[in-house]
Amino acid sequence: MKNLLAVVVSYGGSTYLPALLSTLNRVNGCRVTLMENDFGVRHPWLPEGVRVHYEQGNVGYGTAVNLGVRRHLEHDPHPAWVLVVNSDIVLPDHTAEMLPTLLDETPASAHAVGFAIRTGNGRQGRGSSVLPTSRTNAFMVLRGEAAAISRWPGHRYPIGAFFAIRGEAFLRLGGFDPRYWMYYEETDLFHRLLRAGGRIAWADESWHVVHDGGGTTGQSPMMHRELGRSAATYFRHHRESLGKAWPSVHATQLLMLAARKSVTGRPTDAARALRILHGLVNGLTRPDWEPAHHSPWSAVPATSRTRIGKLSEPLDNHRHDNGEGAPVPTAEPSDSLAPGRG
Repeated sequence: MKNLLAVVVSYGGSTYLPALLSTLNRVNGCRVTLMENDFGVRHPWLPEGVRVHYEQGNVGYGTAVNLGVRRHLEHDPHPAWVLVVNSDIVLPDHTAEMLPTLLDETPASAHAVGFAIRTGNGRQGRGSSVLPTSRTNAFMVLRGEAAAISRWPGHRYPIGAFFAIRGEAFLRLGGFDPRYWMYYEETDLFHRLLRAGGRIAWADESWHVVHDGGGTTGQSPMMHRELGRSAATYFRHHRESLGKAWPSVHATQLLMLAARKSVTGRPTDAARALRILHGLVNGLTRPDWEPAHHSPWSAVPATSRTRIGKLSEPLDNHRHDNGEGAPVPTAEPSDSLAPGRG
């Protein structure tokens, strides 16, 4: 591995963060950057060599990654790979040890790598989804997400908690769209990658990471509504590919989910679905209203995030040591990667 940049995004830290940073710091050829979005939190215990940035405020997940990449480019050549990491990920030692080999042996035509996710008790976690459309959302109502992924494997993309993307591809795409504060930022990124002809490879199940999920939303009603608001933002940006009916399909999906959870005796989950629906409606009717900015989360507003967090410079303006950046080639079916298989 020539040059790997791991950008870990945190809001106040987590119990997993010290071990995660230490593990990443031991990965061969890996430079680790921590983006701490909680302005009042400091991490004096950081492993030697880990860079940390506090000054950005609560810019959200994707914008923090953009800023981490930009800070890296101020000191170093552009990375061969960018590893996007949530602060509550557990990276098993065997996966960390094999990570450089996995990325080195990724086919040159692949621009990103998704990883299997398991929960803390060893069960299969949610490591991927399928790009939203009226058809895929309607299909998920009837058959579920796993069936939709099998039905549309070319629309499958990694969940944002942990994935790798080539540095060239990330910069050519302009990174994450800063207009998303929280949620849907990776959906938007991979929509743009796949639409440009990009390709996603998938690591073998053996090389998984551990993530229980829900650490951001938790039981916060406001964060549930933000998930719906981000869905509305995604619709505004990708209306052409989603179709005009998509908000109605997604609203029906949420209503059916709420009804199903109520019938099965899970009122908390039903209430969550209804809050997401409330956020979707408000995001569509009041797109400039940003309640998170005025909340205890103190989210940086979209205009400021766009000003400070947009990666818009052409790739040729950045120093690099990995050869010429090739254009994104024609998409091909996804691969499963394991060491020794190219």
